[in-house]
Amino acid sequence: MEIKLSKNRITLDNKELTTLDKLVLKFTQAMGDVDYVIVSGYMAIFFGRIRGTEDIDLLINKMSMEQVEKLHEKLIEKGFEPVNNVGDAKDAYELLSEGSSLRYAEKGTWAPNFELKFVKKPLDRHTMDNRIRVIVNAKHSMYISPIELQIAFKLWLGSDKDYEDARYIYNIFKAHIDAGKLREFITELHVKKETVRKIIGEFDETK
Repeated sequence: MEIKLSKNRITLDNKELTTLDKLVLKFTQAMGDVDYVIVSGYMAIFFGRIRGTEDIDLLINKMSMEQVEKLHEKLIEKGFEPVNNVGDAKDAYELLSEGSSLRYAEKGTWAPNFELKFVKKPLDRHTMDNRIRVIVNAKHSMYISPIELQIAFKLWLGSDKDYEDARYIYNIFKAHIDAGKLREFITELHVKKETVRKIIGEFDETK
């Protein structure tokens, strides 16, 4: 797998798509023109870290009930169904509006499922506004979180699994990371310096 980076774009050539990758692409395509960004653990898995996951986390912009209804109907039409106790689009909208997540999985299954949340916090907004388009094998694409923010977020979450995700993503993109931005996010999330040194080591902030 060959990775090429430019501003707000990553190009991957010769990537063998896994069953999970194909499912993620199917789901994001089923969302149509809804703006989204993939965050959290799947990012590390997508770039080659071998581990399982039961959910794929996505942020979406706030939507009206009519827009949620349209999305809900599209996903059902494409073979997905809500995992939450959601009766109709109104229930889906209320769930998202109260800050909870709305989960969908392929019909007849419950995992892996896709966890949708409205953009809410300033860092959510930054993630959406600075999302990175990943072009896969010149024919597929998806949107992911900025790399620096993803590493800092994983360090903040703090489980062993999250630390390993942070280390893996950092090592993959080490030569391309904006170290100043990474430090800003680490500081904003109040990640301890000892944790940073232990998981990803020292990094050059002059880049």
